[in-house]
Amino acid sequence: MERYVLSKMPDKNFSKAVLAIYMQTSYNHNQYPEYLKWFYTVNLPRILKGERDIIFYLDGLEVVSLSTLKNTDEKKICTLLVNEDYRKKGYSKQILEDSFEYLETETPLITIPTSRLDEFNKIIDAYHWKETARTDEYYSEEVIFNNPKILKK
Repeated sequence: MERYVLSKMPDKNFSKAVLAIYMQTSYNHNQYPEYLKWFYTVNLPRILKGERDIIFYLDGLEVVSLSTLKNTDEKKICTLLVNEDYRKKGYSKQILEDSFEYLETETPLITIPTSRLDEFNKIIDAYHWKETARTDEYYSEEVIFNNPKILKK
């Protein structure tokens, strides 16, 4: 298994990596109907500008895990994924530790849909993430963790 950072990929492999990452994360269409547009017109240009990046692990050509990161004044994990075939084998800890190193914090901003909280409970507990707010600003209700700008009521 090998670790990669999208912004550091050689040109010849960059488009292949982008496609593999997009295909692995395309489930986001269920929650965000504009995901395709956002991925290619917002996320990728910001990666090229150095404002975001994607850390990912490959097992051969298979994406094992990935983390889409926003590293501006906002330190945010935008997408966190471990391929279903590789879950419960420690890969979430590995990708999280890489994300923390990249963002220089163990308490990054992260939003999780309420419908998926059960999937993340072990991570939330292990890293002592604090719920700071809830929002239904997007397409479903989401819980916001670790946002220092929002004080919990």
